[in-house]
Amino acid sequence: MRPYCTTLLALGILSGCGAKDMNALEMRPLAASSLEQISGIELPLEIKQHILTYCEKQPTDVLPARRAKLTEATFVHPVYEELGGKTVSYWASGDSRYVSCANSDEQFVRTFEVEPLAVLESARVGAAETEARRAMTFESESDVSYINELFHIDPIHESVIPGSMFRYETPESGSLYVTYEVKRNGRTMDRMIEPGLFVFNGERTSGHSFLTRLADGRVSLQIGTDVQLERKVLPDIFSGEYVQLDSSEEMIVLDGSKRQLMKRVIVSDDPITDVGDESSLTLSERYGTVIEVWGNVRLPLTTTLMMPSPASDRIRLATYERDGVTGHLDGPNTQALFALLADVEAGKRPREAMYHGTITLYERLSEQTLDVYVTPDNKDVWIVDLDSGREHVLDADQLSQLVGI
Repeated sequence: MRPYCTTLLALGILSGCGAKDMNALEMRPLAASSLEQISGIELPLEIKQHILTYCEKQPTDVLPARRAKLTEATFVHPVYEELGGKTVSYWASGDSRYVSCANSDEQFVRTFEVEPLAVLESARVGAAETEARRAMTFESESDVSYINELFHIDPIHESVIPGSMFRYETPESGSLYVTYEVKRNGRTMDRMIEPGLFVFNGERTSGHSFLTRLADGRVSLQIGTDVQLERKVLPDIFSGEYVQLDSSEEMIVLDGSKRQLMKRVIVSDDPITDVGDESSLTLSERYGTVIEVWGNVRLPLTTTLMMPSPASDRIRLATYERDGVTGHLDGPNTQALFALLADVEAGKRPREAMYHGTITLYERLSEQTLDVYVTPDNKDVWIVDLDSGREHVLDADQLSQLVGI
């Protein structure tokens, strides 16, 4: 094998490397000094290290329903945004103190009761304990001009559909999962509109949801604030000369116990009269299309038995450095490489194995650094963990089948 092929072989090892319970991988928390704090009171390094160490443990406590958030800080990798972030909160409940840790894009929170941290206690002044909000409420909004101005709606291109406007308030954390059921010409269709997930960012948030009709007749569903708005334009098949929403209650409450029907959107080429209490199937026979919008609030999982959710490829990253040049790795054989790395052999690296670069693996805000060695006969590739000194060998032929070299 020529030298540049050997280099490619080493690069192939990195394709999508991540960590679960793999023999070759020992992901470790990224040093607190390496993380970038993007919000909250700037914490001393010692305190940052202390609370982030807690965040890597198994959950042992549940945050009381009545509490006060004294301070909160969010940490991210200083370079790689795709690795997500970690938000750490410091809470008071009576004389007890808690640290809760939440990874971005995950629906679970780790909570630990801790001794009071003096540097954070100053934030207690004026922090009143309140009962945690666990429901999402939607209250009808009637002022179209206010929505037009707040969200800069251009009347030339779209107009707000009357009766579709709501002002909402979220729980402190969790998400709103929105699904759609379509009835057409008296039949229930297979899923025609992809569901959506609206994640709350660790605090109570107020915003608006509403529907607009575009100039070409399509319908757009929008939810968020004037700073962060999510917009979903329905496919062309859901367009018509007339669009109407059925009557609904002035307030909708989603408490996390079940999904609820929030709205029915009727789209037709014929004028739409009062829909009353008729079923969606009946209405679709008369008008053509009825879209049911269902909402379900997903609250964070906080039981002490909750395990972290598996890492996705999106929050894994690998870099390869050799001769001062760093490359970023990915590839289609990620999962196959996972299986290969889970079945590696440990042993002693032979003296004749030659160094072929250093790789760094990231999973969320944890990392691992490995050196890569290749034997002169190009039969074996060795991975050496620089922290633990553990060594593992991979069969070069097996690996070449995955990376296509």
